[in-house]
Amino acid sequence: MKLVVYIIALITSLSLFFACSNDDNFSNSSSLRLSFSTDTLRFDTVFTTIGTATKRLKIYNRNKDALNINSIELMNAANTGFRMNVDGVSGNKISNVDILGKDSIYIFVEVTVDPLNQNKPMLVDDSIRFQFNGVTQYVRLEAIGQDVILWRGKTINADTTLTSEKPFLVFDGLTISKGATLNIQKNVQMFFHSGAKVLINGRIDAVGTIAEPVVFRGDRLDNLYQSGNVPFDRVPGQWGGIEVAADSYDNNFENVRIRNGIYGIFFHDSDPTKQKATFMNTVIQNSSKEVLWAVNCKITAKNTLLANSGGYTVRLLGGSYDFLQCTIANYMDANWGFLPRRNAMLLSNTGSNVVEKQVSYPLINTSFTNTIIAGRGNSELELKKNNELGFNYSFLNCLIKNKGTDDTVFVNTVWNVDPAFKYIYSFESAGGNTSLYYFYNFRLSENSPAIHKGSRQAAVSLPFDLVGVSRRSDEGPDIGCFEWEK
Repeated sequence: MKLVVYIIALITSLSLFFACSNDDNFSNSSSLRLSFSTDTLRFDTVFTTIGTATKRLKIYNRNKDALNINSIELMNAANTGFRMNVDGVSGNKISNVDILGKDSIYIFVEVTVDPLNQNKPMLVDDSIRFQFNGVTQYVRLEAIGQDVILWRGKTINADTTLTSEKPFLVFDGLTISKGATLNIQKNVQMFFHSGAKVLINGRIDAVGTIAEPVVFRGDRLDNLYQSGNVPFDRVPGQWGGIEVAADSYDNNFENVRIRNGIYGIFFHDSDPTKQKATFMNTVIQNSSKEVLWAVNCKITAKNTLLANSGGYTVRLLGGSYDFLQCTIANYMDANWGFLPRRNAMLLSNTGSNVVEKQVSYPLINTSFTNTIIAGRGNSELELKKNNELGFNYSFLNCLIKNKGTDDTVFVNTVWNVDPAFKYIYSFESAGGNTSLYYFYNFRLSENSPAIHKGSRQAAVSLPFDLVGVSRRSDEGPDIGCFEWEK
C-alpha cells in the first residue's frame, strides 16, 4: 500500500514539474513587447507635501512564453516624488521580475510633490522604464502639483482676510472664534480633509464673483473609480460641512459654492429677530444629510441653488425666512446608499433640532417667491405643524412638486409638475455611463413649465440670475435661480 502511495505521489510531482517547465519557457527574443493598461498614468491636481491616493498600472505579457524583465525603474523619483510597488515589492528600481506567458502583474504608483514655491499649478512628470531582452519600453507618469496653505486644527481669533494666491487645505477643522470675522475674497479655494468642518462662533463674510466664486469642498481630487469618470467632487460625504453656532449672526455668502459635505450648512437655535445669514448667488449641493438646516433663525436666500441630499435638502424649524428666485431640488439617487431619501423641503414649527433635542418655535414672516421645490418624489414639500404655535408662511409664483390648489397662502402656483431641468441622471438612466453618475444641471430646458411663470414685480430686485443671465430679455421672469436661455 505504501508503494502505491509513493508511486502516485511521484507521478503527481513529475506532472507538476513538466507543467511548470512548459509554463516557464522564458523567451530571449527581442521582438516581444509588453502591453500596458495605459501609456500615461495621470494624477489629478496633487497638493504639495500631501500624498495622493494609489493608482494602479497593469502590465501584460500577451506572448505565449514567459518573460524576465531585467529592471523596472522610476527614472527621476528623487526629484519628482513618485513611488512604486511592483507586484508587492517597493523601490525605485526592481530587478528580475518574471511574467509568465499570457499573464500580468500590477504596479501601484503614488506621488508626493515637494513645495513648488510658486502659486500656479505645475506639471510634474516622470516615467517607468522596462528593460528586457535588449528591449526598452516606458510608461509616462504625470501629476499637476499645487502649493497650498496647510491648516491643521486652525482657529481664527481675530479679523482675518483670505486671498486667492494659494488654495487652503484644512485638516482637523477650522474654527472662527466669537468676536472674529473671517473675510474670504473672490476665487479662494478651500479644501477640507475627511471629517474636517467649519465651526462659526464669530462671523464669516465670503464674497466671490460669478466668474470667480469662493469654493468650499472636499480635498479628494481623484475619481471614485480608477477606470471611470466620477470625480469625488460630485460625491457626498467628503467632509463635515459648515456649522453655525447659536450666537453667530450676520454671516454672508455671496457667489459661494459649498459641496460634497456630510452637511452643507446648518444653524443652531437662534434669535429670529437678528439676521443669521444671507445667501446670494450661492450653490450648496450634494450632501449626505441636509443641505441647509436652520432652527429658529432669520435667513435670506436669493438666486440660490440648494440641491441633492440624503436628508431633507432644506429643513426649517421655526424662525423667519425669505427665499426669492431659488431652486430647492432633491434628485439624490437611492441606489447610492442614501435611504430613505427625504423630501426637498420640510417646513415646521416643532421637531428635533440639530442636536436631536425636541423643540418648538413659531414660524413667522416666512415667504417663498419665484422658487422651485421639486425632486424625484411625488410630494416634495412637507409641512409639519403644531397648531398651538404660529405657522405663518406664503408661496407666490412657485413651482411645487405636490398635488394642491391655490388659496390665500399659495398664489399663482405651478402644481405637481416636473420642472424639466436640463440634466438629471439617476443611477439607472445613466445606463452604466459613469461619466453621468452624480451629474446634474439644474438650468431649465426649453420645455420647462417654470419658464415665464415668475412674478415680474418680485423679480425687479434681481434682474440677473445665478450666473448673470438677464431676466428682462424675454416675455417674463422664470421660476427658480436660473433663467432659461434660448
